[in-house]
Amino acid sequence: MNRILIVVFCLLLAGCTTIGEPYDKAIDDELNAFQKSAAEFIKTMQMNAGTPKGAYESDGARKYYAGATASLSNLQLRADVLSSRTCPTSKALQLIASTGVDAGEAAIAKAEGQVGGGADSAALDVSGNCIAVIVRGVRMAQDNLEADHREAGRLTPTVALLDSQEIDAAVRVALTALRAKNY
Repeated sequence: MNRILIVVFCLLLAGCTTIGEPYDKAIDDELNAFQKSAAEFIKTMQMNAGTPKGAYESDGARKYYAGATASLSNLQLRADVLSSRTCPTSKALQLIASTGVDAGEAAIAKAEGQVGGGADSAALDVSGNCIAVIVRGVRMAQDNLEADHREAGRLTPTVALLDSQEIDAAVRVALTALRAKNY
């Protein structure tokens, strides 16, 4: 799986009405806080792209990535213990296949190549409960941001936009799934 397939998978998974995980306000709050900090960071790095402050090696970037990693790691632990229920990911994968979307590696590599990216993301771990799976999608979006920043040394407007949209989509899916059975 790669970036595009992950987003499609998470959107389909969030649309399931049988997620069945208990609502956790702390996860909700942390997802919102993460999205806000990511949006602020991306904009700051984009605005400073031609200066040392916008570089991947800058103190601001190092602090943000360390904090985001710690926050998302803690969020993952919380999601992992939310429920012992196994997420029915096979149904979501069947839905992707039934849409007629060409989600093969070659098609996705071609699409990402057209926007200057690469299909080099690791596979999304779909074990555990549905919220845990979806939080992994948020972590993967964050990892993609860091990888893009590291590879280019800065965040160009196009890369910043794509990474911002990927993080926003992943957080939106996670919040939607978390709130699906708000009890």
